Amino acid sequence: MQVINKNYKSLDDLQDNLDLSNFDSKNTLIQVFSGLVTVTEVTEIQAIIKKKCRDITFIGATTAGEISNGQVFKNSISVSIMKFDHTSFESNYFYSDDDYELGRKIAKKNFKKDTKVVIIFVDGLLTNGNEVIDGISSIDSTIPIAGGMAAENGSLKNTFLFNNEGVYRKGAVAVSLNSDILKVFTDYQLNWQPIGKFMTVTKAENNRVYEIDNISVSDIYKKYLGNVVGDGLPHSATEFPLLKLEDDGVEVCRTFTHKFEEDGSLLSIGNLNVGDKVRLAFGNVNLIIEKAKKNLQEYPLLQLEAVFAYSCASRIAFLQSDIVHELEPLNEAAPLSGFFTYGEIFHKNAKNNFLNISLTILGLSENTNKQVIKTQNKNTVKNEEKNFFTNKHFIVLDALTNLSNTVIEELNSANKKLEEVQNKLTELVNHDDLTNLYNRRYFNEIAQDFLQVAKRESNKFSVIMLDIDKFKVINDTYGHLIGDEVLKFLSSLLIENTRSTDTVSRFGGEEFAILLPFTDLDGAFKISEKIRLAVEKQTITIEKHAIKLTISSGISSINLDSDSNVIDALNRADKALYEAKETGRNKTVVF
Repeated sequence: MQVINKNYKSLDDLQDNLDLSNFDSKNTLIQVFSGLVTVTEVTEIQAIIKKKCRDITFIGATTAGEISNGQVFKNSISVSIMKFDHTSFESNYFYSDDDYELGRKIAKKNFKKDTKVVIIFVDGLLTNGNEVIDGISSIDSTIPIAGGMAAENGSLKNTFLFNNEGVYRKGAVAVSLNSDILKVFTDYQLNWQPIGKFMTVTKAENNRVYEIDNISVSDIYKKYLGNVVGDGLPHSATEFPLLKLEDDGVEVCRTFTHKFEEDGSLLSIGNLNVGDKVRLAFGNVNLIIEKAKKNLQEYPLLQLEAVFAYSCASRIAFLQSDIVHELEPLNEAAPLSGFFTYGEIFHKNAKNNFLNISLTILGLSENTNKQVIKTQNKNTVKNEEKNFFTNKHFIVLDALTNLSNTVIEELNSANKKLEEVQNKLTELVNHDDLTNLYNRRYFNEIAQDFLQVAKRESNKFSVIMLDIDKFKVINDTYGHLIGDEVLKFLSSLLIENTRSTDTVSRFGGEEFAILLPFTDLDGAFKISEKIRLAVEKQTITIEKHAIKLTISSGISSINLDSDSNVIDALNRADKALYEAKETGRNKTVVF
């Protein structure tokens, strides 16, 4: 495999100096990255390449910056020429009004049995790249894909794609690399610093985000970052994207391209879903550069013959001249080219991701040597004398970031403990100390809620009042401690013989109440008799004492027309209970 990367300053430079005469169109593929972004300029680039070699295969995109041999250029044309020895390729243009279907078309057409990777360029403004990637994944998520969304100078007006056949404002161009020999390496860099608490996306529709923590997303930015950032949306959010962590560990940033003034919602590059946990993030130049150097040194790189970087336009806007420090180590591994995008396509662990703010890396090699080599740990940082003034802004920023995140962690920990205490207090307030059944206060509260629902939905429900027959005799004979054990035993029996939807409560002393939702009088009578017979059959053994007991019950059903309070039904059930005890006990009476 042979790779030649060239950068051309102008259309005339491309016309005069691009030489394709020594390349066989059958095994040569070109990627073109154009910082000239008007349709006239792009059309001229396409025409020049076709004139130089009519049958040669190429795909291209407009950019927010061009990368060639590890250097960064603006308003130029970068060309990467790949001559393969053991790889074939197929290039196509795709269009659909449905972005998800566009992705499916790419996969159906370009995925072959021996496809090792597909390089895809998508227009940067008219197509939802996230939907395209999801469409591809619906067909096959195991074949690596790489590339990015076309960009331009930041005016957010037009981006263009092109190939042998034409120039396109919408859709995607893709080329599949098919081989039994080709090795593919993918990775990415983000290193944006999360800050502040986790928040939840509470209203979103694909790539339009309305609310976070039930607050307008624009107001979230104003609340945490101030009016300067909040009033400058969407452009001010480039430096402060939303960061979420995917299940596979990939950090995903989301930036915004448009603000809807009517509701403060923002249009993001890539989707956010309701329920996603996000944090604000910001760029720390020193952190980004240092982590990038460390990560690149640790890559278990194959003996690569070409490296392509598809990096977010926000990185070059933020890092400025420091961007080369990310790229130089890559160029030391193999000739590096690429472009700055409006969204990056990344593949890891048989999953496709659509990213923002990131630097994605695609490495290729037809080298048949199976040895894996690691890049040498080169000391690219000059020894600098430490003094009082050196890198003070980085030190302060790191310290403030650490302080903020530490305070957030401490608050989260304190809130968690407070929540645990509140849950325990709620448990104590709502439950009877002895039996752990719900207490009378909670029973009345939940019963009133059931009444409101029952009236609205016209659903019947019933209540049972019951108590232990001659419980005073048990206390007088065996003592109150034994009496308490009898109450706990009966409580367990009540739970065993009622449904999970029923609410069992100890009203006080030996008296209990049961709420039976969606149950009429006949159903309540059957449940009451089931409980009564279960109690009658039991012999309770406590401290060698064998105790037999019975219960009496009264039942009433809620009257949806006349009952304004559950107390009305409870009073009727209590009267029925009194009648059961006066007429012989160990029975159920219906009011």
